[in-house]
Amino acid sequence: MKFALRNPSDPGRQLQLEGLVDTGAYLSQIPGRLLEQIGIAPFGTRRVQYADGTIVSKSVASAEILIGSEVTPTIVLCGAEQELILIGTLTLEGLSLGVDPIRKTLIPIIPPQASVHV
Repeated sequence: MKFALRNPSDPGRQLQLEGLVDTGAYLSQIPGRLLEQIGIAPFGTRRVQYADGTIVSKSVASAEILIGSEVTPTIVLCGAEQELILIGTLTLEGLSLGVDPIRKTLIPIIPPQASVHV
């Protein structure tokens, strides 16, 4: 999946990237060196669990991800050089996108929202 990664503090700094949509991953993941190229620095850490059960703490940063004409602020894992570029479910939900597993494409969704009637 092709997408743009943008620095939310300096929207003129962005990269065009290609990554895998991973509905098993909550957070998106971008190699740290790519984040550094556009001036994005980590702000903290989050614990994540890999499919094999391993739990690790990884640095996280704030970024914007653009797919098509949609943009969302999101938290991304600062991946190591050899790690895959992933688009996780937090980013997909922020973009109001779902996955069509038959056609292997992203589709627009209308997110549910609670309402209170007075």
